Amino acid sequence: MSHYLSKAAAYLLAIWHLHQPPLASASALERARWCRDHCGQFAARWFAFGAALWLLFTTPFVSSPVLAFLGLFGLAMGMWHITWQIVAQKKAGLPPIDKPVDFPKDDDFS
Repeated sequence: MSHYLSKAAAYLLAIWHLHQPPLASASALERARWCRDHCGQFAARWFAFGAALWLLFTTPFVSSPVLAFLGLFGLAMGMWHITWQIVAQKKAGLPPIDKPVDFPKDDDFS
């Protein structure tokens, strides 16, 4: 049972990853870089979960208050992870951007 809970926590929560071995002993700057690069994925998962449950709640066939609460909770968790990403980007700076690459010309393929 705890294996499934651990997998669910790893899929949905960024804080779970921050407490696991490679990041647990990392510096604050490295943890902020990781959060800057990955918290958007967790936010997207929570936003999708919350929006799906909220839309299911608004249908006339399945209007359960539990679905509404879980949908709002999912949206709030998505906002929480986006806030983490913004704060981490403020601490770690912008992500590195690759230099532009020239497009091949049409005569290169002939």
